[in-house]
Amino acid sequence: MVFDVIEPVPEQPLLGMFMRYRREQLGLTQDEVARRMFVSLSLYRKLETGDRPMSPDRLVDWSRAMEAPVWLLRKMGSLALPMPSVVEAGVWPPVLRAEDIEHLESLPFPAFYHRTPEYEILAANQAAREAFPWLLPTHPDADRPANVIEQMMTQPIAREVLINWELIVHRLLFILRVNAPGIVAPERLAQILDTCRVNPDFERFWTTDLSEAEFNDSLVLVRDPESGGQISLTMRSYNAWHPDNCPYQLFMLTPRADPTPSPGAPIRAASPG
Repeated sequence: MVFDVIEPVPEQPLLGMFMRYRREQLGLTQDEVARRMFVSLSLYRKLETGDRPMSPDRLVDWSRAMEAPVWLLRKMGSLALPMPSVVEAGVWPPVLRAEDIEHLESLPFPAFYHRTPEYEILAANQAAREAFPWLLPTHPDADRPANVIEQMMTQPIAREVLINWELIVHRLLFILRVNAPGIVAPERLAQILDTCRVNPDFERFWTTDLSEAEFNDSLVLVRDPESGGQISLTMRSYNAWHPDNCPYQLFMLTPRADPTPSPGAPIRAASPG
């Protein structure tokens, strides 16, 4: 299923779109899902078409029945809240607080502030500017911000530097495809997609899904510009819990000893004995 909606969509039909997406991803019929949820087929059809509101309890039932991944639960939960969602047009140029810039610059490894899910590049620290000079924010006088996805799809150096470029770009486009409707301004989403379409791999990335293991893979493999060898990094994205008025996401890359993917369940810390 392709999420190519670039027009504002009411919350309930959009919620149904994600329900249909998960159902088709699992290869299930509406009747099979209804039986998993212990509801009638007619009720399930109304939930998927948006003719019946999705209550929190019903969303819990659906999530359990469909074994929904965390990213989908977050999206569905935000849509099911009893309040209208707002299309976030974004602010350009961004207003970044001095304390946030100081925090970013204090980090010893490459770090950025991004606006997600469209991945606008708002700021980069010194380590990021040195390691990835093609992923820097544009000048505030520019018509629009630099964008991670656009740069990844249009700059040849991206594919030269990132050994696992294909998985990284596929994941970025997947996140955009499933999270942008109802959040990203339609005109900005259209700009990003039009820019990316110059890459012959775009349609394949845009129309195919990721496995949960691929979605959760945190490995970034970078080619050493001097030796040509491989540098392994772990990527992490953070949303501030406090203060809770930071409208941008912190993205950071740190050195990694094991150059293999690690999408499995986190290891529990051992209790002190």
